[in-house]
Amino acid sequence: MYNSIEIQTKNSFLRKVFLQMFLGLLVTGAVSWSVVQSSQMISFVGNYMTFIIIAELILVLALNFGINKISGGTAKVLFITYSAMNGLVLSIVMLIYNPISILYVLAVTSLIFVVMTIYGLRTKEDLSAYDGFFKGGLITLVVVSLLNIFLKISILDWFISVCAVVLFTALIAYDINRIVKIFQLDNMSEEDYNKFSTIGALMLYLDFVNLFLNLLRLFGGKRDN
Repeated sequence: MYNSIEIQTKNSFLRKVFLQMFLGLLVTGAVSWSVVQSSQMISFVGNYMTFIIIAELILVLALNFGINKISGGTAKVLFITYSAMNGLVLSIVMLIYNPISILYVLAVTSLIFVVMTIYGLRTKEDLSAYDGFFKGGLITLVVVSLLNIFLKISILDWFISVCAVVLFTALIAYDINRIVKIFQLDNMSEEDYNKFSTIGALMLYLDFVNLFLNLLRLFGGKRDN
Protein backbone atom coordinates (compact mmCIF):
# COMPACT_ATOMS: atom_id res chain seq x y z
CA MET A 1 0.00 0.00 0.00
CA TYR A 2 1.13 3.55 -0.73
CA ASN A 3 1.31 6.21 1.97
CA SER A 4 0.06 9.74 1.24
CA ILE A 5 3.47 11.01 0.10
CA GLU A 6 3.96 8.05 -2.23
CA ILE A 7 0.48 8.56 -3.68
CA GLN A 8 1.26 12.22 -4.39
CA THR A 9 4.57 11.28 -6.01
CA LYS A 10 2.91 8.54 -8.06
CA ASN A 11 0.16 10.90 -9.24
CA SER A 12 2.75 13.52 -10.15
CA PHE A 13 4.67 10.94 -12.18
CA LEU A 14 1.53 9.79 -13.99
CA ARG A 15 0.53 13.40 -14.73
CA LYS A 16 3.92 13.95 -16.37
CA VAL A 17 3.41 10.84 -18.49
CA PHE A 18 -0.10 11.79 -19.67
CA LEU A 19 0.71 15.47 -20.22
CA GLN A 20 3.72 14.59 -22.38
CA MET A 21 1.70 12.04 -24.33
CA PHE A 22 -1.09 14.59 -24.89
CA LEU A 23 1.45 17.22 -25.97
CA GLY A 24 2.97 14.73 -28.42
CA LEU A 25 -0.47 14.04 -29.93
CA LEU A 26 -1.18 17.78 -30.20
CA VAL A 27 2.14 18.35 -31.99
CA THR A 28 1.43 15.46 -34.37
CA GLY A 29 -2.06 16.76 -35.15
CA ALA A 30 -0.86 20.36 -35.61
CA VAL A 31 1.95 19.33 -37.98
CA SER A 32 -0.38 17.08 -40.00
CA TRP A 33 -2.91 19.87 -40.33
CA SER A 34 -0.22 22.36 -41.39
CA VAL A 35 1.09 20.01 -44.06
CA VAL A 36 -2.29 19.51 -45.78
CA GLN A 37 -2.73 23.29 -46.00
CA SER A 38 0.35 23.64 -48.20
CA SER A 39 0.92 21.98 -51.57
CA GLN A 40 4.65 22.58 -51.13
CA MET A 41 4.70 20.71 -47.83
CA ILE A 42 2.67 17.86 -49.32
CA SER A 43 5.23 17.58 -52.11
CA PHE A 44 8.10 17.72 -49.61
CA VAL A 45 6.63 14.92 -47.50
CA GLY A 46 5.98 12.81 -50.59
CA ASN A 47 9.54 13.25 -51.85
CA TYR A 48 11.25 12.56 -48.53
CA MET A 49 8.86 10.08 -46.89
CA THR A 50 11.46 7.28 -46.76
CA PHE A 51 14.03 9.52 -45.05
CA ILE A 52 11.43 10.80 -42.56
CA ILE A 53 10.43 7.25 -41.58
CA ILE A 54 14.09 6.22 -41.15
CA ALA A 55 14.71 9.32 -39.00
CA GLU A 56 11.66 8.42 -36.88
CA LEU A 57 13.02 4.92 -36.32
CA ILE A 58 16.40 6.33 -35.28
CA LEU A 59 14.73 8.68 -32.79
CA VAL A 60 12.68 5.88 -31.20
CA LEU A 61 15.75 3.66 -30.90
CA ALA A 62 17.77 6.53 -29.43
CA LEU A 63 15.09 7.14 -26.81
CA ASN A 64 14.63 3.50 -25.84
CA PHE A 65 18.24 2.36 -25.82
CA GLY A 66 19.95 5.61 -24.87
CA ILE A 67 17.61 6.70 -22.08
CA ASN A 68 20.20 5.97 -19.39
CA LYS A 69 22.80 8.15 -21.12
CA ILE A 70 20.75 11.23 -21.93
CA SER A 71 19.16 13.89 -19.74
CA GLY A 72 15.45 14.24 -19.07
CA GLY A 73 15.39 17.43 -21.15
CA THR A 74 17.03 15.71 -24.11
CA ALA A 75 14.53 12.85 -23.86
CA LYS A 76 11.64 15.31 -24.03
CA VAL A 77 13.15 17.09 -27.07
CA LEU A 78 13.60 13.76 -28.87
CA PHE A 79 10.01 12.77 -28.11
CA ILE A 80 8.55 16.05 -29.36
CA THR A 81 10.77 15.88 -32.45
CA TYR A 82 9.51 12.35 -33.10
CA SER A 83 5.90 13.54 -32.65
CA ALA A 84 6.45 16.34 -35.17
CA MET A 85 8.04 13.99 -37.72
CA ASN A 86 5.19 11.54 -37.22
CA GLY A 87 2.86 14.42 -38.01
CA LEU A 88 4.56 14.70 -41.40
CA VAL A 89 4.02 11.00 -42.07
CA LEU A 90 0.42 10.96 -40.84
CA SER A 91 -0.52 14.00 -42.93
CA ILE A 92 -1.20 11.46 -45.70
CA VAL A 93 -4.09 10.19 -43.55
CA MET A 94 -5.75 13.60 -43.69
CA LEU A 95 -5.45 13.57 -47.46
CA ILE A 96 -7.00 10.10 -47.84
CA TYR A 97 -9.81 10.03 -45.26
CA ASN A 98 -12.86 12.23 -44.81
CA PRO A 99 -12.32 14.79 -41.99
CA ILE A 100 -15.61 13.84 -40.28
CA SER A 101 -14.57 10.19 -40.39
CA ILE A 102 -11.20 11.08 -38.84
CA LEU A 103 -12.88 12.96 -35.99
CA TYR A 104 -15.31 10.09 -35.38
CA VAL A 105 -12.53 7.48 -35.19
CA LEU A 106 -10.45 9.83 -33.03
CA ALA A 107 -13.33 10.07 -30.55
CA VAL A 108 -13.73 6.27 -30.48
CA THR A 109 -9.98 5.84 -29.99
CA SER A 110 -9.99 8.32 -27.12
CA LEU A 111 -12.88 6.51 -25.42
CA ILE A 112 -11.12 3.13 -25.71
CA PHE A 113 -7.90 4.70 -24.40
CA VAL A 114 -9.64 6.15 -21.33
CA VAL A 115 -11.41 2.86 -20.52
CA MET A 116 -8.24 0.77 -20.87
CA THR A 117 -6.20 3.32 -18.91
CA ILE A 118 -8.64 3.09 -16.00
CA TYR A 119 -8.48 -0.69 -16.17
CA GLY A 120 -4.67 -0.65 -16.26
CA LEU A 121 -4.53 1.61 -13.21
CA ARG A 122 -7.13 -0.25 -11.16
CA THR A 123 -6.43 -3.90 -11.93
CA LYS A 124 -4.69 -5.93 -9.24
CA GLU A 125 -3.41 -8.39 -11.85
CA ASP A 126 0.25 -8.28 -12.81
CA LEU A 127 -0.02 -7.80 -16.58
CA SER A 128 3.72 -8.42 -17.04
CA ALA A 129 2.75 -12.11 -17.16
CA TYR A 130 1.52 -11.42 -20.71
CA ASP A 131 4.84 -9.92 -21.82
CA GLY A 132 5.65 -12.84 -24.15
CA PHE A 133 2.20 -12.73 -25.71
CA PHE A 134 2.46 -9.03 -26.53
CA LYS A 135 6.00 -9.25 -27.92
CA GLY A 136 5.08 -12.25 -30.03
CA GLY A 137 1.93 -10.53 -31.24
CA LEU A 138 3.79 -7.37 -32.25
CA ILE A 139 6.50 -9.29 -34.10
CA THR A 140 3.91 -11.43 -35.91
CA LEU A 141 1.90 -8.34 -36.83
CA VAL A 142 4.95 -6.59 -38.29
CA VAL A 143 6.09 -9.64 -40.26
CA VAL A 144 2.65 -10.39 -41.72
CA SER A 145 2.13 -6.70 -42.55
CA LEU A 146 5.43 -6.57 -44.43
CA LEU A 147 4.58 -9.76 -46.33
CA ASN A 148 1.19 -8.37 -47.32
CA ILE A 149 2.85 -5.34 -48.88
CA PHE A 150 3.98 -7.75 -51.60
CA LEU A 151 1.04 -10.19 -51.48
CA LYS A 152 -1.60 -7.42 -51.47
CA ILE A 153 -4.39 -9.68 -50.17
CA SER A 154 -7.27 -7.42 -49.16
CA ILE A 155 -8.89 -9.87 -46.72
CA LEU A 156 -5.53 -10.37 -45.01
CA ASP A 157 -5.13 -6.60 -44.73
CA TRP A 158 -8.54 -6.44 -43.03
CA PHE A 159 -7.59 -9.29 -40.67
CA ILE A 160 -4.30 -7.55 -39.78
CA SER A 161 -6.17 -4.39 -38.84
CA VAL A 162 -8.64 -6.31 -36.67
CA CYS A 163 -5.79 -8.08 -34.86
CA ALA A 164 -3.95 -4.78 -34.46
CA VAL A 165 -7.01 -3.11 -32.88
CA VAL A 166 -7.29 -5.96 -30.35
CA LEU A 167 -3.55 -5.96 -29.66
CA PHE A 168 -3.12 -2.20 -29.19
CA THR A 169 -6.28 -1.97 -27.08
CA ALA A 170 -4.80 -4.54 -24.71
CA LEU A 171 -1.36 -2.89 -24.89
CA ILE A 172 -2.77 0.33 -23.42
CA ALA A 173 -3.64 -1.43 -20.16
CA TYR A 174 -0.38 -3.42 -20.27
CA ASP A 175 1.77 -0.32 -20.76
CA ILE A 176 -0.08 1.60 -18.03
CA ASN A 177 0.73 -1.33 -15.75
CA ARG A 178 4.40 -1.15 -16.81
CA ILE A 179 4.53 2.59 -16.19
CA VAL A 180 3.24 2.15 -12.63
CA LYS A 181 5.94 -0.48 -12.07
CA ILE A 182 8.59 1.98 -13.28
CA PHE A 183 7.46 4.30 -10.49
CA GLN A 184 7.90 1.48 -7.98
CA LEU A 185 11.59 0.97 -8.83
CA ASP A 186 13.97 1.70 -5.97
CA ASN A 187 16.71 4.35 -6.02
CA MET A 188 15.02 6.49 -8.68
CA SER A 189 16.20 10.11 -8.73
CA GLU A 190 14.12 13.07 -9.88
CA GLU A 191 16.05 13.01 -13.15
CA ASP A 192 15.23 9.32 -13.59
CA TYR A 193 11.54 10.04 -13.06
CA ASN A 194 11.69 12.78 -15.70
CA LYS A 195 13.39 10.49 -18.23
CA PHE A 196 11.14 7.51 -17.67
CA SER A 197 8.01 9.65 -17.72
CA THR A 198 9.00 10.47 -21.31
CA ILE A 199 9.48 6.79 -22.12
CA GLY A 200 6.04 6.11 -20.65
CA ALA A 201 4.55 8.91 -22.74
CA LEU A 202 6.17 7.43 -25.87
CA MET A 203 4.71 3.97 -25.16
CA LEU A 204 1.18 5.32 -24.71
CA TYR A 205 1.55 7.67 -27.68
CA LEU A 206 2.45 4.74 -29.94
CA ASP A 207 -0.45 2.66 -28.57
CA PHE A 208 -2.89 5.51 -29.23
CA VAL A 209 -1.65 6.30 -32.73
CA ASN A 210 -1.56 2.67 -33.85
CA LEU A 211 -5.03 1.99 -32.45
CA PHE A 212 -6.34 5.11 -34.21
CA LEU A 213 -4.78 4.19 -37.57
CA ASN A 214 -6.12 0.63 -37.53
CA LEU A 215 -9.61 1.72 -36.51
CA LEU A 216 -9.47 4.24 -39.35
CA ARG A 217 -8.53 1.51 -41.82
CA LEU A 218 -11.52 -0.55 -40.68
CA PHE A 219 -14.18 2.13 -40.31
CA GLY A 220 -12.85 5.32 -41.91
CA GLY A 221 -14.57 6.76 -44.95
CA LYS A 222 -12.27 7.96 -47.70
CA ARG A 223 -12.53 11.29 -49.48
CA ASP A 224 -14.37 11.44 -52.79
CA ASN A 225 -11.97 11.68 -55.71
